[in-house]
Amino acid sequence: MKPTLSLVVKYFAVVAVSCFLAVVISQTVVSAGEVAPPANRASEASTPWTMPGPFRIATTLGTWRDAFRDRDVPVKVYYPVLSEARTTTMKFPVILFSHGLGGSREGGQRWAAQWASHGYVVVAMQHAGSDEALWKTAAPRDIAEKMKAGMTIDNLVLRIGDVRFVIDQILRRSAAGEDAFANADPVKLGMSGHSFGAQTTLAVIGQKSPINGAQSALDHRITAAIAFSPNARNKTNLPLQFGDITLPAFSITGSEDGSILGDGTRPEDRRKPFEYMPEGQKYLAVFDGGDHMVFGGHGFGPRRPETARDRQIQFGVMAGTLAFWNVYLKQDSAAREWLAEGGYKAILGAKDVFDYK
Repeated sequence: MKPTLSLVVKYFAVVAVSCFLAVVISQTVVSAGEVAPPANRASEASTPWTMPGPFRIATTLGTWRDAFRDRDVPVKVYYPVLSEARTTTMKFPVILFSHGLGGSREGGQRWAAQWASHGYVVVAMQHAGSDEALWKTAAPRDIAEKMKAGMTIDNLVLRIGDVRFVIDQILRRSAAGEDAFANADPVKLGMSGHSFGAQTTLAVIGQKSPINGAQSALDHRITAAIAFSPNARNKTNLPLQFGDITLPAFSITGSEDGSILGDGTRPEDRRKPFEYMPEGQKYLAVFDGGDHMVFGGHGFGPRRPETARDRQIQFGVMAGTLAFWNVYLKQDSAAREWLAEGGYKAILGAKDVFDYK
């Protein structure tokens, strides 16, 4: 029997206003190696977590059919290429990525390429109802309203269901030895997402309703999580909302990562989930000058010019997130030391903030 979703999780849709990605999503896959290290920290940049990994990666597109919900979930899978994939004993943890409002399975490309090159299988999923279909055929004057139409109570519930279904599929496809998952280790499972995808991530790792503390969306198969541009737009009972998140969690935001559709979100609101999570395996990075767009992990296309600072921020994001995954999905003690004892902080800008508890 599939788990049912209590209606109490629907309150999370209130925060969806802050989850808007800029309208045009870049369709060009960008290699992790194309993001340069900060110019003022170049001498400190050559660490195992800042450089592209040893694996050549491949990608595959698919649409997975959830017959139970009568729903399709498009996916893009990034995976390391091995010459003897079906016979090697090498195993790769799996990471899920959930796009923001108006996005697609092309979201998070730069993060996915970096992670996969270091030995991870990454599954970027697309959520019908809150994806790029909202705006692709809209006249420019109608785009904002079309985007707001994706911020329904039901769409978060659908996203949570997508995560559960995709995990089911990964387990099944791995057991069957399907090409992209032939060397996957889905027992070691990471969850991540940007903006609305960050809200989706927080929901499935244990964020509670501020009304009655219900936690029906928690998925115990997830090992660790990263939330890009998270939010705490609903300020009610923040200790109740975030106080029961016990999984390792990394929150990533910027000093300019505020309101997107005039919803009043302030940059400091995106730090609240970290601040109200309990101590133990919790991390926060705040990048000076970082806006909402830079944390989507894709190219900027025609939306605005990509700056040197954008590349510096994305370099720092790739390094920190890879080390985090290595700690909690690969039990890498060197990565743990690098994160906790100043190695990561040393490659960041002077005004960037890195904290952990």
